[in-house]
This record gives sequence, C-alpha cells and structure tokens, in this order.
Amino acid sequence: MITPIPIYLQPFAENVQFIDGVESQFQLQSSAGNEQFEIWYHGDLLMIEGEEMPFITGSTAKIVAKDPLTAKEILLFDATLHGYNALFCEAYTEAHHDNRPLEKYILPVTEVVLSFFYNIDYDEEIDDYEVDEQENVRLINGETANWETIKRNGYDAFAFYFKKEDGTLLAFAEEELA
Repeated sequence: MITPIPIYLQPFAENVQFIDGVESQFQLQSSAGNEQFEIWYHGDLLMIEGEEMPFITGSTAKIVAKDPLTAKEILLFDATLHGYNALFCEAYTEAHHDNRPLEKYILPVTEVVLSFFYNIDYDEEIDDYEVDEQENVRLINGETANWETIKRNGYDAFAFYFKKEDGTLLAFAEEELA
C-alpha cells in the first residue's frame, strides 16, 4: 500500500511514516535538499490556552514554507483547494482565491514536520460519491479529479509542526476539516 500523503507535497516529503493507520507524517525538504524553512501565511492567528504558539487558521487560510536559500515556496495548505472541505463541502470563488497577501509567521527559520489524517475510508464509501467510468469524481466546484487523487488530497485533518532544538514538535497550525 502507498502511504497516503497529499500528491502536491510528495516531491517534498522525507522520512514518511504511517501512524496508527490514519496519520501520515513526514519532514519537509525543499527540492534543493534544504530542511530549514520560513513559514508564511494568510489567515488569522489564534492563541489557544495552554499552547506555546498561536495557530494559523481561517476559512481561506493559506500556509507556505519558503526555502531561505533559494526563495522557492512550497504550498503546504490552501483552504480553498486542499482537504476534504475544499473538495466536497465548500465552494470557493475567484474572490476567495485572489488577494491573499502572505505574512511571515513569528518563527525563526526551522525544520517543519507535517501530519495529515485520513479517517475517511474512501474505498468503503465509494457509493457516496459521484464516480464515473474513468474513476473521476465530481467535486463541489464542478471540476473532476481522479479517485486516487481524492484519496490522497482529501485528508480530513492536518497538523503542522516546527521542530524545537531539543527535537520536540510544536504545532503552529492544525485543523479538523470533515
């Protein structure tokens, strides 16, 4: 079985692990091999009691990792494009996609670990979706996507972490989508 990770992040995934049958976790690595990133975002910062860092959140949130050595960006999450909600629940317009300037998150350059959760058994629930003969699925926005793409990009939750100097992970974004 292929460990499910979002297709758009596969080229940047190192040390992929599949945990407890529902969580895929990996360390981010740029195409240049760098493992240190700046985090940029569009959305809101929400401070949760008991947490060390505010979480990036918002209905049109966008989170990008920027390689400081090459200035190349890796799109980690765009609420208007990625995850179960964007595929099947929320239709977004061009206005939602456009004009989302990014701000630098308060972290220094750091290692980033990403977790994606797959609690939906798409194969078991295939009859709940509009799947054609070519195994394409109709999305909420009217477009279609391949069934295998849906199973990997249709995650229902995520958590993004930076790695502290002692190796522990500290979340800066997490959300349940479905």
